[in-house]
Amino acid sequence: IVGIVALGVFSGAIGGLLFGFVMEKFKSSRFVNNSTKIDIDEDEQIIFQRPANHFKGAEGVGGKLYLTNKCLIFKSHKFNIQNHELSIPLNKITKIDRYKIWGIVNNGFRIHTAENTTERFVVEKVNEWYVHLQNLPETIVA
Repeated sequence: IVGIVALGVFSGAIGGLLFGFVMEKFKSSRFVNNSTKIDIDEDEQIIFQRPANHFKGAEGVGGKLYLTNKCLIFKSHKFNIQNHELSIPLNKITKIDRYKIWGIVNNGFRIHTAENTTERFVVEKVNEWYVHLQNLPETIVA
């Protein structure tokens, strides 16, 4: 029994490492980069961008989140069930707050809008996102 448990722990660790490696390669792949490109206006500049998930119902839709000088844009990659693009003008953001995924992992934030909608995102570099979002003049960061 000890040998079976040890084999299970070893296999789980190897599987976790392999999964992490494959996910890292996937998010930086040409497929993801090409399918998450956004079109912006000539006078618009990308300030910050990172891979992210946008929650639509129970699905964490994978893609890329962009912060420009005009809006927050999420564009999903094609390997999702609910492919979409979401654009939130910065002047429509009323509040930004952080939250923990499953009450444990502190890598998410919520965007509250003037239309009384709330959008949830899980991002890489959540602290860097928060610094950029705090510098938005029209928003309230909690």
